[in-house]
Amino acid sequence: MIGIIDCNNFYASCERNFMPSLNGVPVVVFSNNDGAIIARSEEAKELGIDMAVPIFEVKKLMKVYNIKGFSSNYTLYGDMSKRIKYIIRKFFSEVEDYSIDESFVSCKGFEYRDLFSYVKDARDKISHWSGVPVTIGVAPTKTLSKLANRIAKKKFRAIGVYIIDSEEKRIDALHTTDIKDLWGVGRRITVRLNKFNIYTAYDLSKVDTDWAKKNFSVVLQRTVYELQGISCIPLELVEPAKQNIASQKSFGIFQTEFEPMAEALANYTARVAEKLRRQGFVAGGITVWLGTNNFSKTDKQYFPEISTVCDVPTDYTPYLIKRAVEGLKVIYRKGYLYKRVGVMLTDLRNNYDGTQNLFHSNSRDKEIEIIRRMDRINRLNGRDTIRSAQQGFNHEWKMRQETLTPKYTTRLSDIIIIK
Repeated sequence: MIGIIDCNNFYASCERNFMPSLNGVPVVVFSNNDGAIIARSEEAKELGIDMAVPIFEVKKLMKVYNIKGFSSNYTLYGDMSKRIKYIIRKFFSEVEDYSIDESFVSCKGFEYRDLFSYVKDARDKISHWSGVPVTIGVAPTKTLSKLANRIAKKKFRAIGVYIIDSEEKRIDALHTTDIKDLWGVGRRITVRLNKFNIYTAYDLSKVDTDWAKKNFSVVLQRTVYELQGISCIPLELVEPAKQNIASQKSFGIFQTEFEPMAEALANYTARVAEKLRRQGFVAGGITVWLGTNNFSKTDKQYFPEISTVCDVPTDYTPYLIKRAVEGLKVIYRKGYLYKRVGVMLTDLRNNYDGTQNLFHSNSRDKEIEIIRRMDRINRLNGRDTIRSAQQGFNHEWKMRQETLTPKYTTRLSDIIIIK
C-alpha cells in the first residue's frame, strides 16, 4: 500500500500557523508582485475565489467579505515544508518528497497493524506538531492514493484519512472522479479522451492498456494500470540529480534601462549559485532570458534568450555573475518595457569534477577558498553581508510584496515573542 500526505491549503495554513486570529477567516496568498491568487483557504474557496485570478478582479470582494491577503513568503513555506517532512519520517521509513506540500510514503510492514489507526494517529500528530493540517490517502498504487486523498478532503475532512482497501472502494472512487481531476491527465489529454467517450476515471480504467499506449503514451498506459490496482509507478526514494537550477522573478515596476536589470540578474545569479554549492555541484553553462509583459495587448513584445558555456565548470559566484551579465548585454534592446529577467545554470556535475581548460588559468583552488569564506561570513551575519558590487544596494527593481509576513522560523529578529 502507498500513501500520500498532502498539506491542506499549505501556503494559507502556514500564514495561519503564526496568526491564530486568521482561523475561520478567508485567507488568500498572492503570486510574485502581488499579481494573482495562488493559494486559498477553504473559506475563500467557498466565496468563489478562483486560482490564478488577478488581484484587481477580486479587490472589491476582498473588502466586502474581509478576505485577508498576503504576499507569498517562500522562505517561510520552504522551512515549514522541511519541518513537516522531518516529522513524516518519524512515522514512515520510506518517503518520496513529491512537492513542497506533498509526500508519498510506503505502508509496507504494516500487515500486522490496524492500518487505519496507525495512519490516523500519524495524521493527527503531523498536523498537531507542525500546526499545518494534513490529509492522508492510502491505496495500492500512487494514482489511486491520490484519489483516496481527494476523497478524504471532500468527504472525510474532519477525519483526514481515507483508505482504498477493497474492490468496492476502488470502483466507487473511480466512478466519482472526473477524468480532468485525475493525477497525470492534463487539460489537452482530457479533451482528447472525451472524444473517445472517456469522462471518468472508471471509463479510463476499462480501456485496453495497449490502446492507451498506442493512441496516447506509455505514461497514460501506466495510469490505466494504476487505476486497475496494478502498481507500476514506484516511490522515488532517492531524489534524481537536477539537470539545472533556475531563478526568475518579475520586476516591481517595468524596466527599460540595462543597469537595473543587470543588478537584478546579478542577485538572481548569486541565489542560484548558493543553491548550486549547497547541492555540491558546479555548472558548465548559463542561460539568460528577458521578457516583456505577455499579457499586454498594446506593448511591443520581446522574449530573447541566450546560452553560454563556462570556461571551466564552476560554482564561483563572481564568475557566474560576470558571464550572466555578458549574456544580458547581448540580448538587451532599448525600446521595450521589460517585466522579468531570469537565469539558469546548466550542465550540472559534481563539484569534484576535474574538467579543465588548456587555455584558461587554473585558479580553482583560490576560488574555492574565497567562496568558502564568503559563504561562512554570510551564513553568520546574514545573506549578502559580502556581495558582488554588481548586485547593488537600492534594488528599486525588486518585486512588489506589500503584505509580506515575517520570516518567523528563519530570521532571529522575526521570532515571535510571547509576553
